[in-house]
Amino acid sequence: MILAKLTDKSLVTNQDLDLNHRLGLPVEVFCFKQGKTIAFGRIKAFDEEKIHIHGDDFCRSTYLFFGQPSLPQTS
Repeated sequence: MILAKLTDKSLVTNQDLDLNHRLGLPVEVFCFKQGKTIAFGRIKAFDEEKIHIHGDDFCRSTYLFFGQPSLPQTS
């Protein structure tokens, strides 16, 4: 199940995060060290280094974020 999430639901780019933030979609924060989801909720704010969810900041380089990735734009 993690492999399917990695390929289909990973939020990597600012565009992915912005879509979830604007639409108010919940995001899952997964911790590799603990091997489990440690937070789930709407993005309150984000920047190049961290994402703010439920009063906590999560480092973008330390955790995996799952949600609705933005669709690639076609010409």
